[in-house]
Amino acid sequence: MIKTSSRKDVLLIMLINDQQVISIQIIKIINAKKIKCLTENGHIINLHITSTEKKDPLFWWSLIKIYTAQLWIPIAKQTKTLLATDWLASPEPV
Repeated sequence: MIKTSSRKDVLLIMLINDQQVISIQIIKIINAKKIKCLTENGHIINLHITSTEKKDPLFWWSLIKIYTAQLWIPIAKQTKTLLATDWLASPEPV
């Protein structure tokens, strides 16, 4: 049994163990429809971007910074979309 010191720690552990959320690393940004990503299991998938995200210059700036830094980010496994609230909330697509 894992002991935690706060509710935040419990939520983090629940989400990491949740099968609905997976980690990806962006490996190539071709265009708005083709963003190739590597999953933590070694599979190559395409990240799905919403129409709102496609038009948002700040979103693209952030995505390029994430790609350049080679960060791992959470996505919804079923829809392959980014999470609105990162790791610490329920895995609802943006």
